[in-house]
Amino acid sequence: MVTMEQIKKELANIRYYYSRKDTFAKAFDSVGQNGILGTVTRYNQIICMAPPRVYEVYVCLYIECCTYEAAAERLGYSVSYIYKSNKKIVDFFYEAMNQEVA
Repeated sequence: MVTMEQIKKELANIRYYYSRKDTFAKAFDSVGQNGILGTVTRYNQIICMAPPRVYEVYVCLYIECCTYEAAAERLGYSVSYIYKSNKKIVDFFYEAMNQEVA
């Protein structure tokens, strides 16, 4: 069973990875691939099943590394909507990952 805290921690790691993707790519060539790639792949596969608005906010927050304010401006939503959407993202992953276990 995956916890909400674990999902939040993994999402933070995904965001960190994407914010430094070029650095990781260079290191992968000389050091080897970091375990974050497995996490990134798993989350990206799961988010493909999400409703379009959840998917869109995930991409903006975690792949493009936007702040809530920048995501709101880019997507044309309020900051409050982005905040609530981020909770929906976490809830979506929680439900999807815990259904896999069941």
